[in-house]
Amino acid sequence: MPELYSNMLYFMIYAFFGWCLEVVYQALEHGRFINRGFLNGPYCPIYGFGVILVTGALEPLKGNLIILFTGSVILTSALELLTGFVLEKIFHMQWWDYSKERLNVGGYICLKFSLLWGVACIVTVRLIHPAVESFVASLPHFLGMTAITVFLIGFTSDMIVTVAAIVHIRQRITLINDISSQMRKISDKTGEHIFDAVETAKSKKDELDELSEAQKAKFNELRAKYKAAYENKGYYMKRIEKAFPKLSFDADNSFRQQLSKLKEEFNSHINNKH
Repeated sequence: MPELYSNMLYFMIYAFFGWCLEVVYQALEHGRFINRGFLNGPYCPIYGFGVILVTGALEPLKGNLIILFTGSVILTSALELLTGFVLEKIFHMQWWDYSKERLNVGGYICLKFSLLWGVACIVTVRLIHPAVESFVASLPHFLGMTAITVFLIGFTSDMIVTVAAIVHIRQRITLINDISSQMRKISDKTGEHIFDAVETAKSKKDELDELSEAQKAKFNELRAKYKAAYENKGYYMKRIEKAFPKLSFDADNSFRQQLSKLKEEFNSHINNKH
């Protein structure tokens, strides 16, 4: 029980420290405050789990710098890889993406950040954790249990709200993708009309008007639905977009790119004819 008690306090402290570290990093990179994290509260659970894992496994070996660094790199990389993989399988979203970094594994981990985690763990195990241990040991048990209870209630509530919000977001994305697919089919038909009639075209406007009135009405209706579904974002969706800028909530926008390309190719074709 004492070990569980202390580990819960360690988890709370390092989850908060991790959140602070992420906020500082984002502020330096983007120049503004971003509530970085999967959950709404001021904590990043992966940091809490990571420090408990590293200190539990490697603190007895902290005298050997090479073992401490190597073990930290392996353990933190494994945790980040597992967490990223599980989150993607559960929510069908990749929450962070290192695919543009050199020597990455599936975009979940990369050598650069793995080495940085190794350095951070050395600093934590050798310098920070001894001070945290002393603080936890000196904390009155009643205050510690009160803090744990309040934290667990808030953390659990946050988790429930977060999961419910993400499920709702997934439903919105499914709707948007469905609308996008229908619009793309109409744009395909538009392209067929344009290029079938290009030999006898008199003007660009005449060719683009080959789309039937019914198709145009349907396209405009779908475009309005798409705009309403995509732009009317709730608080949580906006926060997650800011917290995870590489996480795509947007639907497949290829129909818009396709229409743009279609018009460019048509204009080029017409100009070449003249």
